Amino acid sequence: MNDSWIYHHFINTLLFPLAMFGVAFCLLGLLLYMLWKEKQKEGPKENKSS
Repeated sequence: MNDSWIYHHFINTLLFPLAMFGVAFCLLGLLLYMLWKEKQKEGPKENKSS
């Protein structure tokens, strides 16, 4: 049966780039979250000093 081969090929061609994109998106989101958290920390400090 060729159906299983087509299904396997479909998973390899579609799922792999999707997984890579997902990992990259998660890393980007984490980086943005860390930057936002640092900004939130700096915010009150700046308000207190001024």
